Amino acid sequence: MKKELLLTAIVGATLLSACQNTTQRVDRFDNIRIQQMEANNVSRSWFEKVVVCLNARREVRADGSTEHFLLLEHTPIPDFTLAPGQSFTLLVDGTRHAFAPTNSPAAVVSRPGFTTLTFRTEPQVFVDIANARNVELRLKGTANVLEKRLARASIGEFKSYLLKYYQALPAPPNQPVTKSAKRD
Repeated sequence: MKKELLLTAIVGATLLSACQNTTQRVDRFDNIRIQQMEANNVSRSWFEKVVVCLNARREVRADGSTEHFLLLEHTPIPDFTLAPGQSFTLLVDGTRHAFAPTNSPAAVVSRPGFTTLTFRTEPQVFVDIANARNVELRLKGTANVLEKRLARASIGEFKSYLLKYYQALPAPPNQPVTKSAKRD
């Protein structure tokens, strides 16, 4: 009985903790290879009113060019409207990085129940986060502000992401096969 209860508790804790996951896929419509971190919960607290996830994303085009993004996911916040301009600020070991929302050329698929915001960045910001001791974020709205501190486990997920995808040069996606190419 105790073993079953312990096993149930472990499985429940694993499901409730937003475990980080990385995916790699090719967007067939835009011919872009996407390497993305998903569900990287910022604070790892059990009973939060607002769940915030900070994720990294790299898009590789067929010509080998890359773009890097920070994706901020959060559960809906009552009466929250994003402030214009640089509404997202990261404080990485005392160094301030400010970002304005932008659109990704490839489609960004939001998780059910989350609002996803996209911010263009440089890969050095990923490295700074991965090597940081203290990372804080602020999302400014027109009437209120959301502030969180990244947990050590969340910072460690940035290290894992960098080790997985940034060891070698990114491979561009293969050219899509069209109907006319199949006929030739």
